[in-house]
Amino acid sequence: MNYLTLGYYVLVAFAFLFYYLFPKKQRWIVLLIASIAFYAIADASGLWALLWMIVSSFLLASQVRRSRWLLGSSIAVSVIPFWLHLLAQIVSKSLPGIFLPMGLSYISLQIIAYLCDCAKGRIEPDHNLFQYALFLSFFPQVVQGPIPRYGTLAPQLKEGHTLEEDNVIAGFLKILCGLYLKYLLADRAAVAANTFYQEAGVYTGIAAWIGASMYLIQLYCDFFACVLLSQGVARLFGIHLVPNFDHPFTSQSIAEVWRRWHMSLGAFFRDYLYLPLGGSRKGIVRKYINITIVFVASALWHGVSLTYLAWGLLTALYQVFGGCTRSFRDRLYEQLQIPPGLKKRLRQTFTAILFMLSSVLFRSYGFHSLLANVRSLVQFHALPQEAGLLGMSILEWILFLVFFACFVSVQHWNQSHQAEQVFLQKDWGVRYGFYVAMILLLLVFGTYGFGYDAQAFIYGAF
Repeated sequence: MNYLTLGYYVLVAFAFLFYYLFPKKQRWIVLLIASIAFYAIADASGLWALLWMIVSSFLLASQVRRSRWLLGSSIAVSVIPFWLHLLAQIVSKSLPGIFLPMGLSYISLQIIAYLCDCAKGRIEPDHNLFQYALFLSFFPQVVQGPIPRYGTLAPQLKEGHTLEEDNVIAGFLKILCGLYLKYLLADRAAVAANTFYQEAGVYTGIAAWIGASMYLIQLYCDFFACVLLSQGVARLFGIHLVPNFDHPFTSQSIAEVWRRWHMSLGAFFRDYLYLPLGGSRKGIVRKYINITIVFVASALWHGVSLTYLAWGLLTALYQVFGGCTRSFRDRLYEQLQIPPGLKKRLRQTFTAILFMLSSVLFRSYGFHSLLANVRSLVQFHALPQEAGLLGMSILEWILFLVFFACFVSVQHWNQSHQAEQVFLQKDWGVRYGFYVAMILLLLVFGTYGFGYDAQAFIYGAF
C-alpha cells in the first residue's frame, strides 16, 4: 500500500467516516488506528523498530533537560534504527534480522526535533504514549513528509475537528492536483530522465541538457505531488500540514532555492544544526563552515554515497561562492546598466542552471556515470537514429509540454493570488465541474502501463 493505491484511499474513506462519527475528544483514536493499519498493511516488518523509536523517545523526553549529554544519548538511543540504516548503506548490504520502518529518515528527524525542543523547554514532554505515537506515525505524512514539529502538529491531532465543507473541498483539490503532478508530469519526465541517465554518453549537447532538466522537473513534480497528497488527506480531517515548497524556481540564488525547496527539511537543519553551530554570528568564515556542515549532513541524510557527498559539497560551494561574489555581481549589473526586471530574470535563469547541474551529481549512479553525464553536457555529436526522443514519442512530448505549461501558468498566477481561496469562493457547480474534468484528464492521459512506474515516489526512498 502506498499513496497511489486504491487500498490507501479505501483506508482514508473509512478513517474519514469513523473520525466524524466518534465523539470529538476521542477522534484522535481513529487516526491512530488508521495509522497502525496503514503500517501493518504497507510495512508490517518495520513495526517493531517503529515501536522502539516511539517508546524510547517517549520515555527519555522527560530526562533531556538535565544535561546535553543526556540529550545526545537520548537521541542516539531513540534513533538506533536510523544508525543501522546508515551502517547498512556503508557496508552496502542489508543487516540480517533487522527490519526498518517505512519513513525512517523522516521519523528520525521528528524525534530529534522533539527531544531538542523538550530539552530547550520549548515544549513539554507528551504524557500520553498513544497520542505521541500518533504524532510520529500519522499516516498521511509519515512516508515522505513534510517534516512536522511537535508543537505544530500534535495539538491538531489531539483536537477533535468539526466536519467543515471548506476542508473537504480544499482536501480534494490538493489530492487531485497531486495526482495531476504525478501522473501527467512526473512520470512522463521520468521516462526522458531515466533514458538519459541509464544510457550515459549516448545523448550529448542539447539532448543531454534536456535529459538532465527533465530529471529536475521529475524530482520537483514527484515530491510536490506527494506533499499535496499528504496535505490533502490531512485536510479532510481538518489538519493543516506545513508547506514544503514556495515556488523554488523563481529564486535568484542557490541560498534562496534552499529556503523554498523542501522547506521543512531546510528549517530542521537551520534550527537544530546551523544555529546551534553558531549560524552567522561568529564571523564569515565560521558561517561558511557551518553551511558546509549542514549540506554534508543533508547529503548523508539522503544516502551514504560519494555522489551524494559531492552534491552536498557542491551545493555548499555554490553558497560560499555566491556570498563572496555578491557585491562584485551587483556592481557588474550596475555598470552594464541592466534593468531590474532583466537582472531578476538573469539571476533566476543562472540559479536554475546551477541547481540543475547539481542534480546531475544527485542522480548519477556513480563517478564513472557522473563523468560520462558531465561530458555529455559539454559535447555535441549526432545521435544514432535508434536513440529516439529520449525514450518518448512525439505525442508524449506534446502532452508533457501542454500539461507542464498549464502547471507553470497556474504556479505563476498563484504567486499573486491564493488559488485555494479563489477556488473555495466558487459555487458548487464550478467546483464539481473542475473535479470531474480533472478526473477525466487523469483517466485519459495519466501515465499507466508499460514504460511508466507510478508506484514509486522518489523522496520515499530517503
